Amino acid sequence: MLNITVAQAQKLSSPSPFGLLSVRKEDGSTNLMAVSWWTYLSNHPPMLGVCLSKKGLSHSRIEAEGEFILSLVGEELKSSALSCGTCSGKTRNKAMEFGIELEPAEAVRCQAVKNSRVIFECRLKDSIEAGDHRFYLAEILCARGDENIRHLFAYNGYSELNTVN
Repeated sequence: MLNITVAQAQKLSSPSPFGLLSVRKEDGSTNLMAVSWWTYLSNHPPMLGVCLSKKGLSHSRIEAEGEFILSLVGEELKSSALSCGTCSGKTRNKAMEFGIELEPAEAVRCQAVKNSRVIFECRLKDSIEAGDHRFYLAEILCARGDENIRHLFAYNGYSELNTVN
């Protein structure tokens, strides 16, 4: 085996389950962020973790609001979901710009992405410094799902989204 960079390892270890993370912006609208660095943490209580760059809007909004939604989006959102990972939501409304339909949440104030295989509504419990990122540990307050929707995975890092055959 050859020594490789972490970026190369991320490509070789794909696919990774892909989702759009929703946070409530200061003006009450919803920001969407592409994410595949997430994992289940606990069944009792139900918890998951997401790892986000400290530079982005979603990081600061989770810190301020203490909640977020992780939507594991379906294949019909393939193009628009990938676009969410190419720009910042600081001055843009990604959902509107990329034609992503949102729906009200049941347990948090931000909105979820319609046409998702699974939606997790989460409340922040703790966070851990992780280099240039922050790892957020969150309790799942509500989970909804639709087994008929084929969900997306990130391939080659974030360069491609597709379903698993």
